[in-house]
Amino acid sequence: MQLPTKKRSKPYFWATSISNLLGEDKQCRYSVWLNANYEIEKLSSDSDFSAHDEMVKNRARQYRGQGIKVYVEEQNSFHIPGKIATVGGRPDLVVLEGDRIIIEDCKSGKRKNAHRFQVLIYMLLYRFSPMGKQLCSDRVLTGRLVYSDEAIDILPTELDEQFKNSFSQMISMLCASTQPPKIPSFYECKYCNIPNHFCSERKAIEEPTENNDLF
Repeated sequence: MQLPTKKRSKPYFWATSISNLLGEDKQCRYSVWLNANYEIEKLSSDSDFSAHDEMVKNRARQYRGQGIKVYVEEQNSFHIPGKIATVGGRPDLVVLEGDRIIIEDCKSGKRKNAHRFQVLIYMLLYRFSPMGKQLCSDRVLTGRLVYSDEAIDILPTELDEQFKNSFSQMISMLCASTQPPKIPSFYECKYCNIPNHFCSERKAIEEPTENNDLF
């Protein structure tokens, strides 16, 4: 199987790709490793984010209606370089509420373990961004997951050594020159952005349509 010819000078990870592995919502580390270490032309996605985008707009509108300062999406983008890799992310909302700064992420779909890890990664790294350094200097940094029916606060105490070690170990493993094994599955392969010629084990994405005789 061929690998892309253009290798990155330093691995680059998107926070969501790491959170999916930490939360064990995805098992295939190969796809994250390939995207991080090589520049590839990714497959296009037909995912619909309109419900998510509307949630973010509504949350921002509510906060501003209460006179609370809020920063939205692109304003919150960060790219934090480390010794062996760079990690990027884009929290949906950064809310300045009294002596607290709240990193919020809105989720319009089903709940996943990865969601909490995603916010924790934002809480860990946002403070090192230019905007984060300015906003977090005299405020307590907390997190919040926002679902359609509930908002769940994530406390600063959850940003503990166990999480930090798990995060660092995952980054180190995915920076190795040896590629991790592929773990193909129907749903992961269906939504994977890696072209087929970079993964010979990718499963067919067609679901069975014929009725089974067993039931």
